[in-house]
Amino acid sequence: MEHKDKVVVITGAANGIGAQLARDYAAEGATLALADIDEPNLTAVAQELTADGVRLISEVVDVADADAVAAFAETTYEAFGRVDYCFSNAGVISVGAIWEEPLPDWEWLWGTNVMGTVHMIHAFIPRMTAQGEESHFITTASIAGLLTVENSPSYVASKFAALSLTEVLELQLQDAGSPVKAHAICPGIVKTDLMNCPRHRRPGTWDPDDPYFGSADFTKRLAAATMSMEQVGIPVEEAVRTIIQGVDDGTFYILTHPAYNPAIVGRTQGIVDGVRPSKVRR
Repeated sequence: MEHKDKVVVITGAANGIGAQLARDYAAEGATLALADIDEPNLTAVAQELTADGVRLISEVVDVADADAVAAFAETTYEAFGRVDYCFSNAGVISVGAIWEEPLPDWEWLWGTNVMGTVHMIHAFIPRMTAQGEESHFITTASIAGLLTVENSPSYVASKFAALSLTEVLELQLQDAGSPVKAHAICPGIVKTDLMNCPRHRRPGTWDPDDPYFGSADFTKRLAAATMSMEQVGIPVEEAVRTIIQGVDDGTFYILTHPAYNPAIVGRTQGIVDGVRPSKVRR
């Protein structure tokens, strides 16, 4: 699909999948509206692309803040007048035992991973629908929205929510006769700096000295998640090529790791059979 002069909105654009989406669309001549809470890295990405002649705007935005997202949408439409691809990509992760992980972790995860997408839908879908031409709203869910992973309960729950939210969005767009098409990205493990996202947590929203963060349980779970990212993750460039092709092909569930397909099928069969959950074999 031709992406030259298309307007692409990307949240979580300072790192990982978001930054690579920006680079790949920019390489094809797209115009970009980039947002992230990480100001230094967002500035670096914007400067890199601007130096290559890319037309873009960038704003520091916390997607958990509905007013900030609404303002970002307003700025985007004032600058470019339309949106062709809107990636609700910002996301964070934490690890822990459900009964021990501090409640502010849950509030942080859900504020970003779930309400962040709700805020993006509120801010962009009515405007995109009013354009009257086909456009695309893409949520970054996760393979953890299709398979349960034992180390990250708040992340898994938020990604199941983000995925089902996007499924409902697609159904409601169809019912409304909207030209907007929804897509859900369900990446497996990708080599990004996702495990470093706690550095962006705002002071006052959590207690870094909470005893749980020094516990053996937390240390073990964090080490396992970090090792998986480093040793099993696929290159972000590979994942993003699959994502962009999936959107162009009109795919709803965009899966980056075919090796997990048998586990997805097995989980579905397990639901029908009523069996107890089991750990995903990697």
